[in-house]
Amino acid sequence: MLSLIFLCSLDLEEMDNISPFRKRCIIPVLGLIENSLYENSLVHSILCMLLQLVNACPKLADILLDHGLLYVLFNTLSTLNGMENGIPLNDYKLLVCDIQQMLVAVTIHSCSSSGSQYFRIIEDLITLLGFMQTSKMRRTQEMAVALQFRVLQSAIEFIKTTANQEPAKLSGAVNTPSSPHHAIYQKRKSIAGRRRFSLAQTDSLLMRMRSVASDELHQMMQRRMSQENPIRASETEFVQRLQRLVVLAVNRLIYYDVSEDLFDLLNIPDSPDHHIFTPDPGDQAHDESGSSSVPHSPTPFILPHASKKSFQKDILKLMMDGIKISLGSTGRGGAPNHQWRRILWSCRDTFRVQIGRLLVHTLSPSLPLHDRKEALEFVFDHKHIDILKESLSPGLEHGPKLSLYLYEMLHDHKDDLTKEEQGAVGVFMTSLKLCGHRCIPPNAPHKQDLLKAIKEEKFKYEAEEKTSKAAWEKKMANTQKNLIQRLDGKSKDISKIAADITQNVSLRQGMERKKVIQHIRGLYKTDLSASRHWQELVQQLTHDRAVWYDHTSYPTSWQLDPTEGPNRERRRLQRCYLTIPNKYLLKDRRKPEETVKPPLSFLFEDKTHSFFYSTVKDKATSESIRFTRRCTSVAPSRETAGELLLGKSGMYFVEDNAADAHDNQILQGETEAPSFSWTYEEIKEVHKRWWQLRDNAVEIFLTNGRTLLLAFDNTKFRDDVYHNILTSDLPNLLEHGNISALTQLWGSGQITNFEYLTHLNKHAGRSFNDLMQYPVFPFILSDYTSETVDLQETNIYRNLSKPIAVQSKEKEDRYVDNYRYLEEEYKKGIREDDPMPPVQPYHYGSHYSNSGTVLHFQVRMPPFTKMFLAYQDQSFDIPDRTFHSMNTTWRLSSYESMTDVKELIPEFFYLPEFLVNREGFDFGVRQNGERVNHVNLPPWARNDPRLFILIHRQALESEHVSQTLCQWIDLVFGLKQKGKAAVQAINVFHPATYFGMDVSAVEDPVQRRALETMIKTYGQTPRQLFNSTHISRTTPKLMMEGELPAAMGLLVQFAFRETREHAKEVICPSPLPWIKGLKWGEYVGSPSAPDPVVCFSQPHGERFGSLLALPTRAICGLSRNFCLMMIYSKEQGVRSMHSTDIQWSAILSWGYADNILRLKSKQSEPPINFIQCSQLHQVTSCAWVPDGCQLFTGSKCGVITAYSNRFTSTTPSEMEVESQVHLYGHTGEVTNLFVCKPYSILISVSSDGTCILWDLNRLCYVQSLSGHKSPVTAVSASETTGDIATVCNSEGGGSDLRLWTVNGDLIGHVHCRESICSVAFSNQPEGVSVNVIAGGLENGVVRLWSTWDLKPVREITFPKSSKPIISLTYSCDGHHLYTANSEGTVMAWCRRDQQRMKLPMFYSFLSSYAAG
Repeated sequence: MLSLIFLCSLDLEEMDNISPFRKRCIIPVLGLIENSLYENSLVHSILCMLLQLVNACPKLADILLDHGLLYVLFNTLSTLNGMENGIPLNDYKLLVCDIQQMLVAVTIHSCSSSGSQYFRIIEDLITLLGFMQTSKMRRTQEMAVALQFRVLQSAIEFIKTTANQEPAKLSGAVNTPSSPHHAIYQKRKSIAGRRRFSLAQTDSLLMRMRSVASDELHQMMQRRMSQENPIRASETEFVQRLQRLVVLAVNRLIYYDVSEDLFDLLNIPDSPDHHIFTPDPGDQAHDESGSSSVPHSPTPFILPHASKKSFQKDILKLMMDGIKISLGSTGRGGAPNHQWRRILWSCRDTFRVQIGRLLVHTLSPSLPLHDRKEALEFVFDHKHIDILKESLSPGLEHGPKLSLYLYEMLHDHKDDLTKEEQGAVGVFMTSLKLCGHRCIPPNAPHKQDLLKAIKEEKFKYEAEEKTSKAAWEKKMANTQKNLIQRLDGKSKDISKIAADITQNVSLRQGMERKKVIQHIRGLYKTDLSASRHWQELVQQLTHDRAVWYDHTSYPTSWQLDPTEGPNRERRRLQRCYLTIPNKYLLKDRRKPEETVKPPLSFLFEDKTHSFFYSTVKDKATSESIRFTRRCTSVAPSRETAGELLLGKSGMYFVEDNAADAHDNQILQGETEAPSFSWTYEEIKEVHKRWWQLRDNAVEIFLTNGRTLLLAFDNTKFRDDVYHNILTSDLPNLLEHGNISALTQLWGSGQITNFEYLTHLNKHAGRSFNDLMQYPVFPFILSDYTSETVDLQETNIYRNLSKPIAVQSKEKEDRYVDNYRYLEEEYKKGIREDDPMPPVQPYHYGSHYSNSGTVLHFQVRMPPFTKMFLAYQDQSFDIPDRTFHSMNTTWRLSSYESMTDVKELIPEFFYLPEFLVNREGFDFGVRQNGERVNHVNLPPWARNDPRLFILIHRQALESEHVSQTLCQWIDLVFGLKQKGKAAVQAINVFHPATYFGMDVSAVEDPVQRRALETMIKTYGQTPRQLFNSTHISRTTPKLMMEGELPAAMGLLVQFAFRETREHAKEVICPSPLPWIKGLKWGEYVGSPSAPDPVVCFSQPHGERFGSLLALPTRAICGLSRNFCLMMIYSKEQGVRSMHSTDIQWSAILSWGYADNILRLKSKQSEPPINFIQCSQLHQVTSCAWVPDGCQLFTGSKCGVITAYSNRFTSTTPSEMEVESQVHLYGHTGEVTNLFVCKPYSILISVSSDGTCILWDLNRLCYVQSLSGHKSPVTAVSASETTGDIATVCNSEGGGSDLRLWTVNGDLIGHVHCRESICSVAFSNQPEGVSVNVIAGGLENGVVRLWSTWDLKPVREITFPKSSKPIISLTYSCDGHHLYTANSEGTVMAWCRRDQQRMKLPMFYSFLSSYAAG
């Protein structure tokens, strides 16, 4: 449409002067014609505009023809004929007229232009019209024939009119148009501007529109006939073209049958002012010399009406005139002077042949009589005898045929002929005799032989005509075929050129687009970088130890951190905004009603996407993506639809509708981003998972403790993703280990019950990300009322051989009866009055683990509180039904309730915080008047949630549970989970809880929705892991030195762990006097183990800065200002921990005057510069995250710098710094940094008296451990629980030892009269040991305190040394306790009964190591 508007603005008088590019703006208009037939006025306007343009500019006409004008016109005509009944008749006639005029204009343009290629356009036009005759639509066939005659007529008329013009007069006429033409021209400029209406509402309007078109053709004739036309055809070309046109016309007159109504359709009346024929100089008197009077003014070009009769007469007359001219000039030695007469004279030979053919055809008996009568007019010409003599070809038998046809007409149709017509036949026959041809006399007797001969001759001639017609049709078909092939070739050439041009344009566009995209990306990255820097600044500078701290906007609530620690224990909490309304809180805990905004949130209010989404999207677009798949990210609080992208270096999940999701994301309490990314190096495990009872999900475990559950549309999509992940380069991928290997490890006592259950849950598809498949643990104890318990007594435990719901015989019978009733109903089949079809029988309508169960237990722990409210229609449960007492929960599940069959969740064995109402939620008042607050614990827990969890964990690892746990495993994961064994064990649940329930197979929509709701709420039975009875646990046996089980390599965390038994039982007090059967454990110094003895002593003459335990069981002694950096190797996907598993190690040293950190990785080479630290941050301490490529440095000014590094072989140091982040919180010198990798925390202490916890994954502040009266002098953290021990000097002398949970809650503190110089935790598995804090005292004594209550349990002394113990540590297997005193002497302690079993391994790195 833009092209049309542009063309309408052109000045037609200046067409020759416009640029080629502007001329080619017409080309897109061609695409509008055929596709705009529903808009008749638009098509009419376009065709009129094209007519004007072809008239005004021959070059533009060439452009249109080169770009398919003819094909567009033919397609439009064919389409128009198909729509004939769908548009008004006058509109149809006008559009046909428009197309006809365009074809005439093309004919005039081609006929007037010099060059064989132009006349070929007319031939192609005729051929294409012939091809249109193959259409299945009769009207299209007939119109194609009529248009062929119109084109031929136009071409012949143009040559005739051009040759008849006087050159001088013609030039004047073209250069100075008459006023009528000028008026017409003014009209032309407004043709394209007509609005939509019925185009030809009356015949008068139709006549006016055709008049305008005829005026266009007339002016075009004037332009093309002008002597000034630079491309005008020569006279010789006119002669050749007229000859060819006459042959084409005669062939079509002979071989085509034309419907007269089609000619009538083309004959739309002109205005009354126009003549219907062109005066012919041949009609005027001329003398013997052939001279004639010549017109003195231009003769207008007016096409005669299109009809076969008139056209045939005109063609015959034209050829006769040519013969007569040749007869008149014979013997006078030259051609006539007048151009038209010369042209006719030059065509005489062609005329001779074609006159004979046309006369024979016209008189043929195959034609109607009235058509044959028209041929008799030939004899009225006074020179017809001379013409016959010239025209009748002996070789073609024209004379005999005419004689026979005339006799047949006179003999068979005498009664139908008038006397004049009979006389004309007689004259014709006489003329033939004079030309030497035999004729049968009209009065000859009708003899049978004569009639027979005449009939045979007639049949012969008819056969010849048919043969001739067939040959001609075959020739035309070949011509059409050749033209189509030529056009196809041209089309292919054009397509190739177009493709090349398109490719070139696309490349150029791509380059420009790339520049624009790069520019936009640059702006985007700049904005993103600024946003990221602001986010980091806000994160680092708004906490309660930073300069921008604002207590009104800083989050004060805590929620569960999804980061997993050892054995998938999620012990850590993280800060959050509690977005629960005040009505759910106790009055004294309510907060201001106004919405709390994060610190400096106004900086990010105009962002359309979240910071996390933008970061992930930017990362994803910065590398090539090799695989994508739609999926849903499943988390406990939400299901986020998005796209999973697999790139070259990592994977990305990009959420849908990020702009909507971003709204108030932080204010809604969501601290975990819905969009996230991770590298392939971070992937530790990949497992196939079920989701909503469909095998369509995958769960990814990362090295930082995070897990991701992604659900796909079907199993195939999931398998594609799973395969693509596993075929990537995953250097940290661990082998899963098969179930049988795990079972053997557990059966031989090499892993704990808790560890085994954790792994069974993982292998059975239980996930913390899906509340319907939350890990399930058994109820262990049945005694929640006693003041004291003995874990060795069997009567305090539940019956693990039976489901939790049938711990009593009475309930067992009721469930069996329920199953039998449902079984009978099921056998009856479907009843018409039953809205739901019967299902397979079951014992329990509810499940031991589902989202309701998980939320019931964790209602006090955000973010589960908000999920619980959503689950309960925004209300807490009835107070008496709320989880308020362990004893009540046990009673309901085991024997009081028929619908409550809950088992426990893993948090009951490691997370005391979920039992405490930390946030002050108002759960209401029970019927007995007691307010529901913290969970009521058994008396033997002394109302201490932490002690309850510790005791409960030991109960799980008790001898009785270890011997009977296999029976519970049979019920949940094994043989008795389903089938006949489950029926016998009273362990069948609703069918909607088992895998294989096909929702799509249910046709009824109501039933399908009901089933989907069941699946989402009832619970889901774990995947069955065992098909036979589970083995029982054997009595632990002592492993000999150096022996490792064959399956050890499959499970990293179990390497080098050993079970031990004592040759002699040691009598020792219980860790808690009121709890019997607790296990102290097997570490050095354990009260239940033999006395420790020194097994290694080595003086070094230089004070060590620290002792570091390696996973290889070795110990490294590091000089002050030394830090050991190490990367472990990955062999066959398993990070083994043998002595050869170290891939790379180096000693980092600091304290130089230039403040450069230096690395030494080869003993024979000097240290090399690694990091140039700022002079403002003088390094005072360093810490390396084992195998995490993270380096932390503390400075004199109190700033901590975190460096993210990458191992590479391209740099001399083999370690490359990728990024650094500054952590602000201290105001004094950082004196110590301690890393607890299992729980992803960093502990920093400073001379200003502060001790701060930092998150290793997010590199952010967590909280401060407050209450120290003096600067912390020693710090350590437990690798098994995350508990933290801090030491500071006491005002009255000695030291204060404080014990904190990983979440910063103070467990207790104890005063030591001696100064504590160093501390370390023992590291034996929880549940089978009570670990201790080992403190190195200033008098050379090692004192051990219980981590349960900080009571001293043992002192380890060495009479030969009383120097301060400045550093100590346990080896990774707990076999040795290493100490280093102030003089540099290192000693190793072991149990007396293991002196010869495992020799200590110690490596020293003294200050001299960094010097050379």
